[in-house]
Amino acid sequence: MSQEIEAKLEVLSAMNTTLGKLTNVQIRLTLAGEDALAEQMDTKRKDLLKEIETLQERVAEQWTVNAETITDNLRIANRKVQVRIRKIQNRINVAENAINIIGHIDKAIDFAKKVVV
Repeated sequence: MSQEIEAKLEVLSAMNTTLGKLTNVQIRLTLAGEDALAEQMDTKRKDLLKEIETLQERVAEQWTVNAETITDNLRIANRKVQVRIRKIQNRINVAENAINIIGHIDKAIDFAKKVVV
């Protein structure tokens, strides 16, 4: 496959990594009794899934943003989310960390929406 297609597949891979992290957080929040936060996380997870599906359908089309830049931004977001997940695992400011994750995901979703014309 072309280098451009491979780069776009990397974007989708990074987004799927984020999706997996959100599922993990959602389950942890549910188990911690944070049902309202778990519900918010599920909403963000579904929003991200919708963007992933849109990009999957349009992978062969021209994207308006450099795929490498998108992947780099998603990897940075994934690292930040992982730090927050560890804090949730250790029961450190669970609500604050969950809200912070939601903020990171909102930015990732907004960025993904700008990718395809």
